Amino acid sequence: MWKLSGGKAADGTPSVQVRIGRVAGRERARSAGLVLGLAAGLTSVPRERLRLDHEGDGRPVVRGAAVHVSASHGRGVVAAAASTHFPVGVDVEAVRRIPVGDLARRWLRAAEAEWIERREPDERIVAFLWLWTQKEALGKACGRGLAGGAGLSRAVWLPESWPPRGGSDLMLTESQREARLGAVPGSPELAVAAGFADGLVFAAAARGAGAVGALVRIGPGDEADARRRSRCGGQVADTA
Repeated sequence: MWKLSGGKAADGTPSVQVRIGRVAGRERARSAGLVLGLAAGLTSVPRERLRLDHEGDGRPVVRGAAVHVSASHGRGVVAAAASTHFPVGVDVEAVRRIPVGDLARRWLRAAEAEWIERREPDERIVAFLWLWTQKEALGKACGRGLAGGAGLSRAVWLPESWPPRGGSDLMLTESQREARLGAVPGSPELAVAAGFADGLVFAAAARGAGAVGALVRIGPGDEADARRRSRCGGQVADTA
C-alpha cells in the first residue's frame, strides 16, 4: 500500500494525487468515492462534510473544500485525481482489443496515427491508449474533456522508442509510483504524464503556472483499498 501525502512534496513542489484501480461494478459510484477520499485527505476536511457535485458542463466539483478534482471510470476500472494547486484531469483505460488503425486515423493527428503505425503490432493498442488517455486528461484539466476537440487537438510528446523513457513517462512499478508532469508542446501552462501497468493505461494532467514539473503520486483505488479507507473514516493513511 502507498502513502499519498498532502498538497506539496517534501521539497515544496506542488503535487497531484492520483488513485487507480479495478472494481467489480458500480464504477461511477466508486470513482466518486475515490474523489471524496482524496479531497478529504488533502484538505483535512472530514469526508462526511464533503459532497461531490457537478458543474453545468459536467465537471466534478467538491463542495466543502478548496480542491480541484477529476474522475474517470469505465467497465471495471476507476481513477481519481486531486490537487490543491491546479485544475487536474485523469483518465484510465483497460487494455482490450480495439480497431486501433481506424480509431487513430479518425480521431488523432496525422503524425500521431503514423507514430502508432510504426509501433510493433503487439504494441499498438497500448500505444494508442497511452495517447488517448493523455488527451482525455488534458481536456479535463482544461474543463472540457474531449468535447469540441479540446483534448484531441492537443499535441503530446511522441517518443522515438517504445516503451517510452523520459518525457511524460509515468510508469507504475514496484520501484516507481511517482513522476513529474511533463510539458505539452505549444501549451506552456499544461502538463501531463502517462503510463501503463497490469493491463491498465492511465494519464494525469494539470493546468496552470508551475504545472510542468509538478509531482504526481499514484496510489491504489481498488475495492480492497476502498474498504480500508472506509475503516479509516475516508482519510488517506499510511500502511506498510
